[in-house]
Amino acid sequence: MTPSILFQAFSFLAGGLILGSFFNVLIHRLPKGESILFPGSHCPQCKRPVRAYENIPVLSYLLLGGRCAGCKKKISIQYPLIEGATGCLSLVIWYFIFQPYLSENHQWWAHLFLALQILSLLILIPVSLIDYYHYIIPDSISLSGLVLGLVFSFLPGDISPLESGIGILAGGGTLYLLGKVGELLFKKESMGGGDVKLMAFIGAVWGWKIALTSIIFGSFFGALLGISLIIARIIPKDRPIPFGPYLGLGFWLSVLYGEEIIRGYFAFVEQLF
Repeated sequence: MTPSILFQAFSFLAGGLILGSFFNVLIHRLPKGESILFPGSHCPQCKRPVRAYENIPVLSYLLLGGRCAGCKKKISIQYPLIEGATGCLSLVIWYFIFQPYLSENHQWWAHLFLALQILSLLILIPVSLIDYYHYIIPDSISLSGLVLGLVFSFLPGDISPLESGIGILAGGGTLYLLGKVGELLFKKESMGGGDVKLMAFIGAVWGWKIALTSIIFGSFFGALLGISLIIARIIPKDRPIPFGPYLGLGFWLSVLYGEEIIRGYFAFVEQLF
C-alpha cells in the first residue's frame, strides 16, 4: 500500500470517524445550549449511553439496522450521512489542498494555519445544518474561529495580521452593509448577525478575496434556489431562507475553484464586448 493511499485512507477515516461524529454532537447540542462534552453519547429517545462498539460511524448504524440497541427506536439517518459526507469532503481537501501543500517546503508554524483553514472548511458542515434547522449560527464557532484567525496571522505565513483584519472587514463588513441596504429596501431584517460573524471568521482565516467571492457565490446560489422554490410554491415568499448553507457552498467553491471561475467570467465578458 503506497503512502498516498494511506494518507487518503487517513483523511477519510479521520474526517468520518472523528470529525463527522463530533459534528453530529454539535448539530444536536449547540442549538439547545447543552455541553458538547458531557454527558457522553446517548440515545436521544431513551437516554441510554451509547457503547463504544455502537458508536462506530456509519458501520454501527448499518449493523444496528438504524435503531437504538436499547429502545429499538429509529436513529435519524442524518448521523451516518453527516459522517460519510465529512469523510468524503476530507478526501476533497486532501486532493485540492493538503496534497499540493505537502509538495512544498513549509516551516512548522505554517502547519497550524493550514489546520485552521482546513477546519474552517469542514466546520461549515454543522454550521449549515444548524442554520438550516434553527436559523442560527453559533457565536461559539464563528467568534472562536475569528480570534484564532487573528492570532495565527501573527505567525510568519501567507496571511499577515493586516490581511486578516482586512478580511474581517471585507467579509463581515460587506455582509453587514448588504443587510442594512436590505432593511431599507424591504423594511425588515434581511441579514442575521450570525451570517455577518461567520463571514468575518472566514475573512480572518482566508483573507478578503475568499471572503468576497464566498459572498458573491453564496448570494447567487441563495437567490437562485430561493426564487425557484417560491416560483414552484414549495415555500411561501415571506418565509426566511437560512443564508448559512449558501455561504458555506460559496466558501467551498471559492477555495477550490474561485480564481478559475472569476477568470472564466471575465474572459466570457470580454468576448461579448
